[in-house]
Amino acid sequence: MSEFEVVSYTVEPVEGDDQIAVTIHASDGNKWEYGIPFSRSSGRYTFEEIDVLAMDFGDEFAEELSDKLEKVMASILAEG
Repeated sequence: MSEFEVVSYTVEPVEGDDQIAVTIHASDGNKWEYGIPFSRSSGRYTFEEIDVLAMDFGDEFAEELSDKLEKVMASILAEG
């Protein structure tokens, strides 16, 4: 069972850097912020904290966030 609920979150590229910014606002009033580096040549990113977010917010949210990260990565790579 998750400890908190997500009130809102954003997933967006960081302008001028090979990172994706993730900001999560939780029901307990806290805000989590992550800068997720990625490689344009491989199209891969590393986000080890996804397991922690699954414990805090539930597996469903972690899957939703992973899907959103994949879509943002695809958009970045398509733009070149």
